[in-house]
Amino acid sequence: MNVFRIIPVLFAAGCGLLHLYETPFPPASAASAAILGNTSVLPTARADTDSPLSSFSLLSDIHVQADDSLSQQLFVKALKDHYSIKPDADRIVLNGDLTNGWQGDYETLRRLLDNTPHAPVRATMGNHDYYGMWRHGHGYDYKRLSRNWSSSRAIAQFTSFFGYAKPYYAEDVGGVPFLFMSGEAYRDADESVAEDAFLSDAQLNWLESRLEDHRARLTAKVKDKGNANKQNGEIVAVPLVPALVFLHQPLPHTLDGTSHERGVVQHERLRSILERYPFAVLLSGHTHWDAESTNQLWRGKFTAVGSGSVRFAYDSENRPIRPLKSESLFIEVYPGRLVIRTIDHRHGQWAGEPAVVELPNEAEFEQPSRK
Repeated sequence: MNVFRIIPVLFAAGCGLLHLYETPFPPASAASAAILGNTSVLPTARADTDSPLSSFSLLSDIHVQADDSLSQQLFVKALKDHYSIKPDADRIVLNGDLTNGWQGDYETLRRLLDNTPHAPVRATMGNHDYYGMWRHGHGYDYKRLSRNWSSSRAIAQFTSFFGYAKPYYAEDVGGVPFLFMSGEAYRDADESVAEDAFLSDAQLNWLESRLEDHRARLTAKVKDKGNANKQNGEIVAVPLVPALVFLHQPLPHTLDGTSHERGVVQHERLRSILERYPFAVLLSGHTHWDAESTNQLWRGKFTAVGSGSVRFAYDSENRPIRPLKSESLFIEVYPGRLVIRTIDHRHGQWAGEPAVVELPNEAEFEQPSRK
């Protein structure tokens, strides 16, 4: 089947909620050894008639741990696959759950990145990057929080590692806004946060401001084109440039697998912000749901995209797929559209057909009033 299917509304079938911190990592096996032993080079992404504004790799849930050699090997395999596709890609985005929150995991991640060629890295925090809260001595006890760790220390560890001033930030890549968001608190701050992303008012206001700035630029561009230029008696459409929003946790009741958790504490406000901007694309991970066999693209007043998992993907029953499946996305951004391809790292090949996400053009672009 195709990598994604586009449908207006998606509701995942109900099944028991699994707390991610209690879910065991699938062990190494002959099948996983086959993944690591596959050295085939993926074919270069199919050339389009025009050049992309930007191209990037999207990896989520790599779960690199110092004492988990398979997590390390899978991550390196993913890096090598992406480098073989496009060595000069603009970015490689690690969209949360990079580690299990321990300093030794970050040191391992640094070593892997230093020793493997890759595009410039950008990253967000996931819930597992707060898991220093569960570490006691040389191991983890998921029944009690550590008094020696905190949300603020987890954020400081992440921002220091990557050299960021805050856990959320933005950059322009080929004229495309890349907006990186992260949860800012964990259970030590408020037990009700659970595994969801807590987004401060400051971060949500920042997001809204960035999206509004992009709208203003698009509106100016449309006006410069005349907004009603006619060529042979027809309106000339001006393709919109998307704004890409990266957040580890997805919004509930969008992608398959998102009905099991709230995902984002402030999900109602985040949704209301994104719904005002039809050019917004929310890219997430967290659920681990298979990007090939489940619906991981949703279209509403904005677009949502899920990216499976590098460490291990889940099936539609919310269970780890066996033999282990490792996957990620390669995305090209064009005026008016995105082309999304899923990579099967086990076989070193594309999974399914590319998904093409068409965005509104200037004739469809409206500016809804603020509420």
